[in-house]
Amino acid sequence: MKIRMLLFLSLLLTISCNKQSEDIGPVSDEISIVSLTATRLDIKAWDTTSIRVVAVGDQLNYSWEANHGTVLGQGNTVKYSAGNCCMGLNTITCRVYNETGFVEDTIMIRIRNYYENP
Repeated sequence: MKIRMLLFLSLLLTISCNKQSEDIGPVSDEISIVSLTATRLDIKAWDTTSIRVVAVGDQLNYSWEANHGTVLGQGNTVKYSAGNCCMGLNTITCRVYNETGFVEDTIMIRIRNYYENP
């Protein structure tokens, strides 16, 4: 049973690594990202970290993607996790957009082997 669950989670994480960016217009000078932070920048596989963006602008929307792993949630705060297949330094991109266009920023999260000692 545990093996099936691990295989399912591995498949889910592998699929989530192939997200496509959406077209949300030109770069906007009416939006600015003040900060993009994570509660932890170094986590073990299967752990999570919260990522929060603070942005200034009118009627903001948020779009998140990761080059590896999974971004869970929506809005200005999300959770990020990745399995052993995603070990290394991973990039999470946040796009903040509205009717004027978008701006984006990235944050890097290091994923270590689940069995590795800190």
